[in-house]
Amino acid sequence: MRKVNNAFAELTPEYMCFGCSPKNKQGLQMEFFEKDDIVWSEWQPRPEFDGWKGVTHGGIQATLMDETAEWYVFVKHGRSAVTMELNCRYKKPLSSNKGKITIKAEEISFRRNISEIKVSIFDTDGQLCSQAKGKFYVFSEQESKEKYKFPGKGKF
Repeated sequence: MRKVNNAFAELTPEYMCFGCSPKNKQGLQMEFFEKDDIVWSEWQPRPEFDGWKGVTHGGIQATLMDETAEWYVFVKHGRSAVTMELNCRYKKPLSSNKGKITIKAEEISFRRNISEIKVSIFDTDGQLCSQAKGKFYVFSEQESKEKYKFPGKGKF
């Protein structure tokens, strides 16, 4: 297991990503880890991200899954990507007051610059709460660096 370095946070002072910037106090402030073919995040839900009292909002869950999938691409492919589609299924309510949750991403396929990724959210007890499959357009290394200021795979 390895904690992934947030290379974007070191890159520019105005970096304020809602999903992963440690400086965005209104954001999710996600951190990531990798082992073998999985990238994951452990995240502590907060009441300001509730839909119903005590239940993490579905839109926040979708954001958690989307962000984790993007970080899969950053870490495993060393390039930038954009979400083409993300299809979410909510299996059971995700409690916001029972401790840390885990969001896991694994790649299903990679063809012609399109990565298909499955992401799952597990509650504190390890029960599956929501799942998504997404397609992500992965830019070339050159375009990632030139257009999107991607710091390079080695920085993560």
